[in-house]
Amino acid sequence: MNRLQPTLPPSRPAPPRPAPPRPPERPSIRPLLLFSAVAVLVGGSLLALSTLVDPGAPFILAAVLAGLALPAIVCTYREAGTNGVRALLRDCVRLPDSWWWLPVAAFGLPVGAWVIAAALGGQEQLTWSLLVYYTADLVIGALVINVWEEMAWTGYLQRRAMARWGVTAGSVFTAAFFTGIHVPLAIDGAQSAKQVATNILFLAAVAIGLRVLVAHVDTWSGRSLLTIGVLHSSFNATESVLDPSHDWVRTFLTIAAAVAIVATARPGLLRVGRGLDEPAGLRERR
Repeated sequence: MNRLQPTLPPSRPAPPRPAPPRPPERPSIRPLLLFSAVAVLVGGSLLALSTLVDPGAPFILAAVLAGLALPAIVCTYREAGTNGVRALLRDCVRLPDSWWWLPVAAFGLPVGAWVIAAALGGQEQLTWSLLVYYTADLVIGALVINVWEEMAWTGYLQRRAMARWGVTAGSVFTAAFFTGIHVPLAIDGAQSAKQVATNILFLAAVAIGLRVLVAHVDTWSGRSLLTIGVLHSSFNATESVLDPSHDWVRTFLTIAAAVAIVATARPGLLRVGRGLDEPAGLRERR
């Protein structure tokens, strides 16, 4: 027996959702300055305490979390909401597009620095214990400190600064505040005003070289902040494979690599402001 089917009124299509607001092509400078001021004031104060109180490690961790990671997350949320924060955090665990970027980031600098120092008689003796110590220092430093530090410096500040001013100028802008937060470490133990000035200038040169290097590796690795954190940790841990009198070798190699990249990079090879190099969160809102 056939039953009559009830006639339903025609359904009306749901009204389209309004498109999210399109972010400006050039990120506003105000949140960049606000983040930078908080990072230097809060993070720098905690790093200063780490030089005065023993042990200082808890204050270093607090500087990264309270002075860098938390402000980066808050600023990202204010700009791009929950999706922006998720995008930023995904970059922190994102593997590089090419797997070999991780071992290059982890061992490229220490191997190069050790070879140069060995030619000058300033290397540490290569032993299994040294390799284990370096690897442990690298992994712990990356996972506990440097990935979250770079979430703020690279993931929030530098990507936006480069989108606004370009790769080199954006890197130098970031390096200025990167230098500022580390000033307490640079002046710790200085014996004169001249030594303080020398240490700060040295720190600024290192910061510029490192930020330029980070800018390119961030793109080449496919926005992998995990790779950037490993690279940063590698720079810190490389001192363990060098005699203290030749610690300058890692700085020289970092700056030389940055200069070589800038000198050989083709125009347009590293694009910022759109697509791959667009700041996390802004891209999510498109």
